[in-house]
Amino acid sequence: MEYANFPSPPYPHFIIAGDALYRPGDIHRKRACIGIFDLVYVEYGELFITDGDHAYHLKENDVLIIRPDTIHYGHKPCSVKTKFMWCHFRTSGTYYYSEEIQLPSPNHSSIYSYEDRTSLLILPLYKRLSPQEAVEFSVCFSSLMSSNIDKYQQKEQQGQTYLSPLECQETFLRLLNFLQVMPSQFSPSELLAASIIEYISRHYPDPISLKDIADYFNFHPAYIIRCLKRQYGITPNKALTGIRIEHAKRMLVTSNLSINKISYYVGFTTISYFNRTFKEHTGMTPREFRRQQGTV
Repeated sequence: MEYANFPSPPYPHFIIAGDALYRPGDIHRKRACIGIFDLVYVEYGELFITDGDHAYHLKENDVLIIRPDTIHYGHKPCSVKTKFMWCHFRTSGTYYYSEEIQLPSPNHSSIYSYEDRTSLLILPLYKRLSPQEAVEFSVCFSSLMSSNIDKYQQKEQQGQTYLSPLECQETFLRLLNFLQVMPSQFSPSELLAASIIEYISRHYPDPISLKDIADYFNFHPAYIIRCLKRQYGITPNKALTGIRIEHAKRMLVTSNLSINKISYYVGFTTISYFNRTFKEHTGMTPREFRRQQGTV
């Protein structure tokens, strides 16, 4: 099995989609290095396509991603009436192929970072959908189509999808979601630790306690602490404090709110505790930090 790997963001983006109806005897025409990916889904019938060195006999519910840098062509005519959908897409980022699934190592270096969280979108170049997947995939695909090729009527039609460009991209990503490889790359404790951090990040302005977190995830408080310390080297309370301080730093730089209000908005109960904690984390008071950043 061969895979296309897309370090993301950026994610691949949608260009155009359509469908084609072939008669027995029709054959897919030859194209060379078209510069875009071509996703083909056979709704019924069969399609014979060679992509580079790989010859495929596609049948009902088969999906093939044709590479942008190869020569592809029909190596044999259709023997039955065949309908397939196609979608062109490209990426402005990098991509590479692999024979095996290659997962990046999870990066847990910082839980307070505002930088992009990168991931790897892994798509098999060939996949056969289950009957249930095929129904949902087909419905999703149909909403993107704006072009039609009908060999029976000997005509090609170019229309316009009723979706906005943003809706097209959203629908296209849903298509890729049917195809992407999602191996279990994290252990249960890693997933729990990440979920705890996400929970704290959502609720940091609120008075969160260890009991609240334990109740939410239905684990003993001691296990919550142990899980987070194993993964990030900190307790839930320290994670909460660190996240609050990071938000306070951003508000001190980007807003004219008073230090009292910022203290309240990020979840501290008293200004004195906020000042003391802020200095422990940054080596300066909130006022000194704001002055250093050049914000009045």
